[in-house]
This record gives sequence, C-alpha cells and structure tokens, in this order.
Amino acid sequence: MKTLAEFNDDKGFNLKLTEDKVYVSAVGNEETFALRSVNGVGLYDNIEKYNQELEKFKKKYSKTKVTIFGVIGAFMLILGLFISVVGDEEAASGVMVWGLIFGGVAFWMSKQLKKEPKMDSYFRLMLSGGSREFKFDKSGDNAAQVADFINKVEDTLTAYDKK
Repeated sequence: MKTLAEFNDDKGFNLKLTEDKVYVSAVGNEETFALRSVNGVGLYDNIEKYNQELEKFKKKYSKTKVTIFGVIGAFMLILGLFISVVGDEEAASGVMVWGLIFGGVAFWMSKQLKKEPKMDSYFRLMLSGGSREFKFDKSGDNAAQVADFINKVEDTLTAYDKK
C-alpha cells in the first residue's frame, strides 16, 4: 500500500496516510481508520487547561517573589559580614546561613520560572459515530509537519468517493 503522508513527533506519536486508511500509533495505542469512515480531521489545542495552569504557575513562581527572596538573601549576607566585622562571629554565621537559605530559594525559584506549562495538542479524527483525539507534542517544526499531514488527509477525503 502506497504511503501518501506521514507524521512523527519523535515522542511515540505517528500518523500514516495511505490511499484508503489512516494509521494512528500513539504510546500504548494503535488504531486504523478506513477513510470512508472519516468525515474530517483537525487539531485541537486545550487552551482552557493551559491558561489555568499558566495562572497557577504565575502565582506560584512570580519574578517579584524571586527578586524579593534574592534581595533578602543578599541583604542578610551583607549584614552577616558587617556583624562579623563588629566582632560577634556566632551571630554573623547565623545571619549568613539564613542569607544563603534565602538565596538558595531564590535560585531554585528562578529555575522553576523556565518550566512554564505546555499546551496539550490533539490530532482529531471526526468519524461517523463521534470523534477520536490523540495527544501529541506540537512544538518547533512539528506544527508545520502535522498541518501538512492534515492538508494531505483533507485532499484525500475530498477526492475519496464514499460509497
């Protein structure tokens, strides 16, 4: 059977279009659909879930909080140095330990800022009895590749004579 189009996101999701079938291979799930049962194809991005996760993320790891923890940590380290110059080494070491703790928390939070939530994307097949959605990673060049695959499926569907 001649392959007309194929898409692979390198994370376990693969789509293949032949002259009369669409093959979907996802992690732990492989299905085959006859083109005569497919009414349409498309992409679905779960924007609502992404926006909710983004709001939670922003509240938990805001840049303002990171800055406040960093400034407090730096201030406590400088204060500890000043106290050690005055002569109270025990108090200075306690203040400096707290400064390092605040600085460490600020550093950890700054690393979390780089891990923003990802939007869940789904490949959708509209069938006679409903629809099927398959989650995949739509990042980088994948968006253009899956769009090209969908265009080829649509071209096949419009040319396909459903009997």
